[in-house]
Amino acid sequence: MSSSRAHFLLVYGLLLGLAGCSSTQLDQYLPDQRLQYQKQTEARENLELPPDLTAVNFDDALDIPAANGTATYSNYTSGRAQQTTASAQSSPINSAVLPMVAGVTLARSGDKRWLVIQASPQRVWPQLITFWRQQGILLLEQSPTTGIIKTDWIENRADIQKDMVTNLFRKVVDGMYSSGTRDQYRVRLDTGNTPETSEIFLTHHGMQERLVNNALGQDTNSIWEPSASDPDKEVAMMRRLMLHLGVNDQRARQLLTAAPGNEAAAASELTTAPSSRSKAQLTVTNERAELLMPQPFADAWRRVGLALDRTGFAVADRDRSKGIFFVRYDDPNREPMANTGLTSRLAFWKETNKDRKVEQYQVRLVEQQGGATRVTVHDANGAADTTTTAGRILGLVEEALR
Repeated sequence: MSSSRAHFLLVYGLLLGLAGCSSTQLDQYLPDQRLQYQKQTEARENLELPPDLTAVNFDDALDIPAANGTATYSNYTSGRAQQTTASAQSSPINSAVLPMVAGVTLARSGDKRWLVIQASPQRVWPQLITFWRQQGILLLEQSPTTGIIKTDWIENRADIQKDMVTNLFRKVVDGMYSSGTRDQYRVRLDTGNTPETSEIFLTHHGMQERLVNNALGQDTNSIWEPSASDPDKEVAMMRRLMLHLGVNDQRARQLLTAAPGNEAAAASELTTAPSSRSKAQLTVTNERAELLMPQPFADAWRRVGLALDRTGFAVADRDRSKGIFFVRYDDPNREPMANTGLTSRLAFWKETNKDRKVEQYQVRLVEQQGGATRVTVHDANGAADTTTTAGRILGLVEEALR
């Protein structure tokens, strides 16, 4: 047998062996190809850490909010500014933190996952900024006050159709092909349920290109429309983040792929949050709209925050001690829209809305007797919102909670 034929048979046998493996087994040998983002060169200069990062940005108390009392966003921000000045004079935080944080675990409630870090948010925040910088992904928003990070819209080259001709041309001129999809990731860093802990939530948002003709059927143009979030991309990016925070690759894969209800093998590093099978109940009347959640405040706060992330609300700030999310919402029902789906009703990016004023609202959570939590909507001044907009906002939240 010639050496070339023997070499061919050897390679062929190896390929057959790999093909017989399950996808989980293949992951142990091949790199994760689900995310292929080209590094944005501007990211190196654009993602420097804020020089005045102080502990007050994340020192929201973990008290359960009382049922009475009013709050305005201006009063809240002015009080926070005074605390920032006092804190900066007494105990400024050095941005030179440890390269890795200890005690990274994965928490799960149903199909929702998030990371629990045994470190304060002010220690974790610089690590999040560094992570995106190392990925070469630009940030559109990075606010230590709200704990929110929003990436630029990026193209995943892995979404490009794969065939022999395309692969051949991409080796020569890769830029001539585009996937027709764009991804955006949003990260929210929040205080944990116990002191000196943090929680990291990561959500994916997508846009898809669609070709349309004008009224005469000529001049085809392309428009970008919202697409459904991709749980697989969320898992892949969360795995990268876990590796950045010091989790072993094999352990990260094991935790992320463990099926709900079958986490015994990863029990030492996976926490299953209490989850009620009862659904949130939305009640809308002429006077008021409210959402009653069966979970206690801590879990409801986490779930509502994640729902706001998934639906794309612009969270201007949050005050956990009072149970308030300060959000901006452009009510699309002020003018008719053909599509009334979940993503279309937000419509923050539509050109028809660019000259319209975006209103600010407060989404308030108050724990009730028996461990449930009531969610209501208030206007920018803290007064209960009695318009139909309150029902629409809570409707979006309730839909995302399902």
